[in-house]
Amino acid sequence: MDKRTLFKRLAERGGLSHAYLFSGNDERQKDELVADLVASLHIQTEDRMILEPDRDEITIAQIRGLSSFFSMTAWNSKYKIALLRRAHSMNREAQSAFLKLLEEPKGDALFFLLTEYPDMLFETIRSRAQEFKFYSFAPPEISDDAIGEFQKLQKADLGSRFAYAKKLADEPERIQRLLHQWLLAIRQMLRTQLAENPQDVSATVRAIRTIQETLLLLRTTNVSPRLALERVMLNLAAN
Repeated sequence: MDKRTLFKRLAERGGLSHAYLFSGNDERQKDELVADLVASLHIQTEDRMILEPDRDEITIAQIRGLSSFFSMTAWNSKYKIALLRRAHSMNREAQSAFLKLLEEPKGDALFFLLTEYPDMLFETIRSRAQEFKFYSFAPPEISDDAIGEFQKLQKADLGSRFAYAKKLADEPERIQRLLHQWLLAIRQMLRTQLAENPQDVSATVRAIRTIQETLLLLRTTNVSPRLALERVMLNLAAN
């Protein structure tokens, strides 16, 4: 049974655990599974929270914010969901605070910890989460057309980028395919930048985060595809 079918059945039967650890190097599969689950459970925007590292780590302040989020009842959903990307980047204080959340989950709370490095998490955290592994051994193919289009948009002025977003407004599926290709292209750029000038990657990292968040919004909400793409366009300027 594949993971999507398994989680669908667990959700239908009310058999979901409070915490899941998604390890491995395939971030796309992890995001898509969480997005599918959010959609199938009809989790409203107000009832989900995404945590990512602030600079290089997830801080105790962010975990306190997460605790406050779970202290409130759900708006119009059965569950409240927290997604922690690069969960291994929680510092020790943050991990200690997060452990308390896992030990005393409030209501129908669901935690998803996404990481390539599960060994960097406290063993006490890992033992309280069900682990699923996601691996991709084949290098992803990046369309030359998509790369060329992306590089052209990087150099274009904002008006031209917004005009491009307007042109694709009625093609949400094409937008998602393009964003996936751009994400692969930017990650490739990031690897090169880290090798050549690791001190000057903030704009690239910001673009990656924006595209990841936009893809999740497109999959799980009724956000306007044009507005979602315009949000990406604001972060496409070349370094």
